Amino acid sequence: MRILLIVPTRGYKSGYPFFLSITDFPTGFAYLASALRNGGHEVFGLNLNNDASYESAYEMVYKRIRRSLQEVQPELIGLGGLCTDYKFLKDAIQIIRELSPTVPIVCGGGIINNDAQFVFDTLRPDFSIIGEGEEIIVQLANRLEGGSTNYEQIPNLGYWKNGAAKFTKQDFNYIDINERCFPDYEPFGIKEMLDNYSMAARSLYRYTRPNPRPMSIVTARGCPFNCTFCVHRRGARYRSRSVENIMQEITYLYERYHFNILIVLDELFAVNKRRLMEFCTSLLDARERWGWDFDWMFQTHASASLDHEVLKLAKKSGVYFFSYGLESASPRVLSSMNKKTKPSQIIETIQIANDVGIGFGGNFIFGDVAEDEGTISETMGFFLRYCLDIHIVLVAVQPYPGSKLFESCLTRGIIRNKLEFYEHIGEHPWNMTLMPDKLWETWIGLLGFVASSLSWVKSTYASHYEIDYETVNSPLGLDTGQQIYKVWAKCPHCDKDINYRELLDLGEARGLGEARGKKHVSFIRQFIALINEFFHKALNIQVLIKPLVKIIYKLAVLYFLSFRNPMFKLLWAAAKNRKRDFFVRLFFVTGCPHCNRRIKINFPIKDVYFKKIKRGLMLT
Repeated sequence: MRILLIVPTRGYKSGYPFFLSITDFPTGFAYLASALRNGGHEVFGLNLNNDASYESAYEMVYKRIRRSLQEVQPELIGLGGLCTDYKFLKDAIQIIRELSPTVPIVCGGGIINNDAQFVFDTLRPDFSIIGEGEEIIVQLANRLEGGSTNYEQIPNLGYWKNGAAKFTKQDFNYIDINERCFPDYEPFGIKEMLDNYSMAARSLYRYTRPNPRPMSIVTARGCPFNCTFCVHRRGARYRSRSVENIMQEITYLYERYHFNILIVLDELFAVNKRRLMEFCTSLLDARERWGWDFDWMFQTHASASLDHEVLKLAKKSGVYFFSYGLESASPRVLSSMNKKTKPSQIIETIQIANDVGIGFGGNFIFGDVAEDEGTISETMGFFLRYCLDIHIVLVAVQPYPGSKLFESCLTRGIIRNKLEFYEHIGEHPWNMTLMPDKLWETWIGLLGFVASSLSWVKSTYASHYEIDYETVNSPLGLDTGQQIYKVWAKCPHCDKDINYRELLDLGEARGLGEARGKKHVSFIRQFIALINEFFHKALNIQVLIKPLVKIIYKLAVLYFLSFRNPMFKLLWAAAKNRKRDFFVRLFFVTGCPHCNRRIKINFPIKDVYFKKIKRGLMLT
């Protein structure tokens, strides 16, 4: 049977085009492809990312799906994604119905797992799969290929009968996880993702190597915890793969794709010290035996109780970073979230990570139902005292379907229209606290302002930077209008020399690389455009006045509110914690590959503009 698996575009709502590295590729599609191929079916992949040749995301999705339908002539189409992919899935299903109305569509992933009845009724694919899909989609394909319409014996399946949605019995007793086939990324363009789009991976996934080739792996499924904000609360129990099985997949991936950074994607890789030590020992043995050379990172839970001994072994095996789910530093909020962690555990881990030289990070998520001004002050105070140099993210929590927070929002009437919620999912924070809306909105807005500036991150200037001329025709650079630069600097923490390759817009890359459908512009016009841009951006008061007014307004609000509530002083302290350079035009935040602490690399505005003009004079 010919089966087409369509990967959603992550930029469909957030901004087209979106460039996807293998590190953010939805691995479930690769597992489905492997299972279907081993079941005797032909698998074709359509990865709707890394394509900037269309005017809009919708045009790209429409034309790429139309082309695939014509070329593949599929007999079954597989779609899926997260709840944030709702708009894409809705449009994709409508496009398929218009172009190939008789081809059955099966939908799965988190969006189905966490709200199956509503999503199935609303999107109306022919089938839906709840939970892990490998065996189910193979059974469905076999049944369709044989011409049978008897679906009752396939577990975890949604289908239509006489116009009504039917769901078969749920059975999450899956096969041994070690018996699963390794994921097959070939149908989705893995070589292109590795060769051309590795620089699109988030900095945390690539900063240790100037020429990164990051690869990802999943070593466990499910979660033994039951946090209120998390969607992994139902379904199969937590199962982890054996270290031997993991090493077999790493061997296959390393020999085939020659990666140099390994990202362990699952959230609980090291559930205890013994498992981590076993894996690190196996890695060290493989390095010595086969000459493996890659760095790696993982996520885990504070209950793993990692100490100096195990983290020293981990660093020796190549670990450069690990993370916990921090969430809050308020014991009351942590209890409300059912986190089963204590702030003291985080303090101890930060100290150990600094001692060993491994990077550490996590998220603080604000807005739990128990959140108030006092708990926010607790978390921000903790952040200012312990977290300024680690890889930390400050963000408002979202009530995603499948979480207890989502159920609470429905019960309390905070979310009144579920369809409208899906249509605009993630577009704004929800006030689930008992704080008045105006106070919450003001605070979360100020938090976003401070968090986006990253002004607390210790910074340094680039000592030297130059275009990487070997990559002037890189698709990523050509599609973004930027250029990959080689950058040298000195770490403000450990004072060691560091070098990176980063995708930047420093104004020097004009005229480089192959034109992508753009008309040739004469040297004179390019030079005039450069001069105009310089005066327009650097000297034009009218252009500067609007952002200046916004900054003054935000600072004024922050200053005014600090008199009303000491909580806001904490935000101000974070904003002015580090010396700021107002002559910085551009920066990027990364990590030091020596000490693995978070740093900011600055570029002076005067250098950027002078180099722009100099470059313009040299164009021919």
